[in-house]
Amino acid sequence: MTDDLKLHIKQLFSLWTRQSEMSSAAEVRDNKRLVIESSVGLMNYFRNMMVGYESTKEVQDLLTNLEIMLYKQGWMSSGELHLNNILVTSEQLCDIRYNSNVEEEAVVGFDSESEILLDQLTGTSTKKLQIYTIAGMAGLGKTTLARKLFNDPLIEYMFDIRAWTCVSQIYLKKDLLLGILSSFMNDLTDEIHKMNDGHLGEKLYRLFKGRKYLVVLDDIWDCKAWNDIRMYFPDDKTGSRVLFTSRDIEMSLHVKPARPAYALRLRSQDESWDIFMKKAFRTGICPSYLEEHGKVITRKCEGLPLAIVIATGLLKNNWAPDWWIQIAASLSSFMVSDPSQYMDSLALSYNHLPPHLRPCFLYLGAFPEDYEIFVTKLIWLWIAQGFIDQTGSRILEDVAEDILMDLIKRSLVMTPTMRSDGQVKTCRVHDILHDFCLRKAKEENFLPNNYKYGKLSSMLFSPSELGKVLLDGRSCHIDTYKSLKILDVASIPISSFPCEAVQLINLRYLAIQAHEGSPLPSISNLVYLQMLIILSRKNMLIPKSIWNMVNLRHLYIKSGENIIEDPCFIQVKENDGCPGLLANLQTLSHVSPRSCRNIFSRIPNLGSLGFVDH
Repeated sequence: MTDDLKLHIKQLFSLWTRQSEMSSAAEVRDNKRLVIESSVGLMNYFRNMMVGYESTKEVQDLLTNLEIMLYKQGWMSSGELHLNNILVTSEQLCDIRYNSNVEEEAVVGFDSESEILLDQLTGTSTKKLQIYTIAGMAGLGKTTLARKLFNDPLIEYMFDIRAWTCVSQIYLKKDLLLGILSSFMNDLTDEIHKMNDGHLGEKLYRLFKGRKYLVVLDDIWDCKAWNDIRMYFPDDKTGSRVLFTSRDIEMSLHVKPARPAYALRLRSQDESWDIFMKKAFRTGICPSYLEEHGKVITRKCEGLPLAIVIATGLLKNNWAPDWWIQIAASLSSFMVSDPSQYMDSLALSYNHLPPHLRPCFLYLGAFPEDYEIFVTKLIWLWIAQGFIDQTGSRILEDVAEDILMDLIKRSLVMTPTMRSDGQVKTCRVHDILHDFCLRKAKEENFLPNNYKYGKLSSMLFSPSELGKVLLDGRSCHIDTYKSLKILDVASIPISSFPCEAVQLINLRYLAIQAHEGSPLPSISNLVYLQMLIILSRKNMLIPKSIWNMVNLRHLYIKSGENIIEDPCFIQVKENDGCPGLLANLQTLSHVSPRSCRNIFSRIPNLGSLGFVDH
């Protein structure tokens, strides 16, 4: 319906707007004839569409108004306002006629993927049973694309049997087999429902035997479900195919697929706008006075079809510009005001995470919306929070990097930028996933010490009141923050290295920006500190007590010329408390070469060394 109507309306509008380009009386006459024919055709389209509904006064009034606009005003009033009025009236008629009908999902942006998959599913290069996978994050359109392929006329023609079932996260083998059988058998008898798993599998096998079949297993979570029923899929070299959709990109590696998973991407701006118009308007055309606001809304959906669908649900049947402006200005708050639209779907992804991945994922909610997180910083923070466990002889940073890659492969984390060597430089989560992290963190009482729900992302990793105290140079009740593990005030310029910081003995991560950045010798009181980041504009002296901090993993200094005190630079006395080994130190960055003459023996596991360039 939408495509035919859209084409009809666009054709009429094109004829109308061409009037000003006509140079001869003959051209005007011919174009007027085409306008009249197109107007009559559109009016007949709507009258036929509204058969059975035309008796109501509302429909009668709308049809009358449309007729006036098409016949009596059309030739003389073909301006933008007139065209918009026709669009609004058309939308109102469509909403009355199709209000109770389920809309088709908008399949936009996957033309090349559709063609490739269709060719693979129907190709004759091999007759062996082959498996294909469509993968991507929740709401990206995996099921929509699979459904488009499943219903393609060529698929219907090529396969003797087409079956579709959804694989729940926690499934029963019997329900899975019954789901497949019921999708292509008209009526399952009570006898079939009473069969045990083995008999159901045998029945499925006999029905598939010697025939060409396509089975779609929608939303499969791991290979166990496939392994449980694989024996009932005969490979008689008939060209049969199995198509999975999954949120886990790597799931297909365990089922011997014909090729790697088709990893769906976020939609482009143009593709998102096409989806928006198809979902927001039954005619598929946006009135010009709403187009600017609609494109702002679409951009904020960041290419995720699920977000676009939620946004269009807020706008449906309301063509008031003020409302669209309001939604465009505060889309996130409107979307999250009704979490039922997405929480259940995202909760499935979260519940499927192994326990060691969950805190790492929820912690992403601590960053502001739309925040690009440097991967190095994220890994350091995960380690400082104690989320990363030692695995054999591997260093914690490598384990944390594997966790990040696992979250990326599960389509829960996006990768905005990459390094030149192909490694991930920054990452982020979609706004909907960000809100999910916050809500789930509150639900599970996950929030770090000193944070409250709703304020988690405002000061990122330090309580706002502590940041203000340091900025103003005031004293504070340090006991309030004794349990603090993370203190990141690198965005707050303060006068000197804060003496309060060295009293927070449970700190694992400390990042500051100070005019006088040289830390106090008492910095070694922070016996658990793993990451020390100091930013300053002046030359800095790191006291020799730094060599007592045996848990230190990363020392990043950015200032003028940075000197680390070493026994070779000072008069050393016996038992002066300056040991010689920081076995955990991985990073030593932006230090003067003068500091590095005699220290390499003290940092045997150093992985990254950066010199200040003067």
